Amino acid sequence: MQNDLAKVASVVKLVCGVANNATWLVMVDAHDAIKSHRNYNGKVKWLYKQAFKEFKHNEQQLLYASENRMFHVCDMSPLARKKYGDITDLQYFEYWQGLGAKVYTDGHKWVGSLNNKYRLSLLNHNILDPESMSKVMTAQACLELSCSMYASALDNCAKDFAFPVSLLAKIFKYFSLRKVADIWKQALFLTEPQTNTYNLDEVEEKNISQGIMQLEMEWSDPKMIYGSAFSATEDFEEIFRTKGEWKKAMREIGEVKNSI
Repeated sequence: MQNDLAKVASVVKLVCGVANNATWLVMVDAHDAIKSHRNYNGKVKWLYKQAFKEFKHNEQQLLYASENRMFHVCDMSPLARKKYGDITDLQYFEYWQGLGAKVYTDGHKWVGSLNNKYRLSLLNHNILDPESMSKVMTAQACLELSCSMYASALDNCAKDFAFPVSLLAKIFKYFSLRKVADIWKQALFLTEPQTNTYNLDEVEEKNISQGIMQLEMEWSDPKMIYGSAFSATEDFEEIFRTKGEWKKAMREIGEVKNSI
């Protein structure tokens, strides 16, 4: 059971490492844009900051967990530990955070495309400040996608290893961005209440749905996920025990990516 849970942890850490950390970067971009909005004050401002606070709370729970530890290097098997040098939990965690970088940069055109579809819809319905509002809405879509990828990972692992989903949800709960997404949505609707009241026309609905689907296909593509793992490994040579272990890790990830 412990061995199977370790395998589940590998899947969840990989999938959420890509989705969650790419979403964080989209959120930061959106927050920078929305600061210029006329309603960015009081409770609106507080809610956006709460979303970031909740995100960081999850990270702290993952990094400093006393049970179900995911990033404690001393818990690694001797074979896995052999790959890395004399690194801290924080260095290992920062390596995990780096999984989102490639998805954010390589998939930015799909984020930008969805953002533009939201922007055009907001313009069409005379919503003020569509530039910043569309970025906040795109960040919401990324948050929902991260939640979906987390849930999908748990569902698939539950089937593959015959675990109850409820057990996996308890063990891996701090990888879920559900609370963050709910807080961000409150901030979004409070920033511009009209975004929660108008109806999309047929063309808008088709375009936005297509944009969300394209983003989902890009971020959840196994080639993109393992490509992100390869890129992060390439960037974090210093955490590996030797240059040989570093090259071996990249080779193994490359082989999995190619086989997929």
